[in-house]
Amino acid sequence: MTVDEALAIVETVLDDDEQLNDVQELIFKQSWEGRQSYEEIAKISKYDNEYIKAAGYKLWKLLSDACDEKVKKSNIKAVIKRYLRRHQVTLHRTQVIGVNLSGANLSGSRVLFANLSESDSSADLHGAIITDNKTASDEIIKAEDAHNQGILSSREERIYHWNDLRFHSQEQVKIAEALDRTNTLFFPNSKARLTTPAGRQNQEPDFLIFHQGKWGILEISHPDTQKDERRDRLFASHGISIIHYCDANRCTEEPDRIVREFLDILSQG
Repeated sequence: MTVDEALAIVETVLDDDEQLNDVQELIFKQSWEGRQSYEEIAKISKYDNEYIKAAGYKLWKLLSDACDEKVKKSNIKAVIKRYLRRHQVTLHRTQVIGVNLSGANLSGSRVLFANLSESDSSADLHGAIITDNKTASDEIIKAEDAHNQGILSSREERIYHWNDLRFHSQEQVKIAEALDRTNTLFFPNSKARLTTPAGRQNQEPDFLIFHQGKWGILEISHPDTQKDERRDRLFASHGISIIHYCDANRCTEEPDRIVREFLDILSQG
């Protein structure tokens, strides 16, 4: 289970007025990734140690109340897994959380994490999480038929919405907000059609940005992603030679600084 999947589960556990703020989400992510020290988390953030400690105390209390067991930095993964088992929710390798709604009354409700892979369409997932009249993220699937069964969705990726734009991660949203504050022209997740050695193909940079008469690409680098030098050379052959990769954690913690640095690079290139 990835940290983003864990956060998506937390969103369903908490009430609308209890959703995590940016600092709590930062602490959750860093704790999930194995950073057990508040001092260590403070060093990689813009907040001081005491503020991180206070925010962490509130975070674990909030999750403890919601999950009905004590939550702390060292056991957060185990607690989330136990929560899934208690509510009979399973996480498949396709990174889709699947639930079966056989026998459930879905009238007027929305179903959280009701995505089923085709191989699991007949699974019995009685006890699915149901929420009435809640506003949730794109994992929510509208139940238009109370007796509808089978595959509800094959979506394998979480989508974030901001100003009628679609993003693949919260880090992308942070960068989009920072770019917006600079009044810069940008295209997020815009597919381009290029000629490659293998023929015509689609390529999708995170951000295509226009600044002072020049085009550049800003990419967000996650631990599980690698720099695609072959693709970068393709863009360079079409005149977009300034391609900058930024760490995902920095995008969360200091998006405005990253945008300023990129625009400086673009203006000088």
